[in-house]
Amino acid sequence: MRSKIILAGLAILFVTSAIHAQKVKVDVDKSFNFSTFKTFAWSKGQVAPSPSTSQMLIAAVERELTSRGLVKNDEHPDLRIAVMAAPDMDLQGVGPSWNNTSYRSWGGYGNPAALMNIGRGTLLIDLLETKKEFSIWRGVSKDIFVASPSGDPEKDLRHMQELVDKTVRKMFQKYPVKAHG
Repeated sequence: MRSKIILAGLAILFVTSAIHAQKVKVDVDKSFNFSTFKTFAWSKGQVAPSPSTSQMLIAAVERELTSRGLVKNDEHPDLRIAVMAAPDMDLQGVGPSWNNTSYRSWGGYGNPAALMNIGRGTLLIDLLETKKEFSIWRGVSKDIFVASPSGDPEKDLRHMQELVDKTVRKMFQKYPVKAHG
């Protein structure tokens, strides 16, 4: 019974509507040589409000990074991953270190430390290099978490898995190092 309630909650919160087109924007700090990064780890904190969506996002991001030759290393990572998923409410986040007037995902704020709104339905993935704690890569996808349940929680969960995989794959197509095989 409890699992059906969780699945129903997922369906209501996280299923995308077929009407909405997937919008992905990726920004990269081109002053870094991404081929030098060999390891990654996750930042502390919640990835998404739902544990199952968190698991989907973690698996998708790790799949993309490992396909580019990176290895997970919680002790001494070169990159740290931070994710904000805003399915049912607006959140606030800090702009990337390279933020300037041409950075349009956030509206061109000139202050990299400025708090910026992450609108409802948005997924944000940040990669931070760990030596100086600079944000070096940011993927943003808007309008992906939009309520439109089908009435079949298992189908909705499968659809959410496909959406997360597609969105993360689309973001990482613009990662400076191409995937292997």
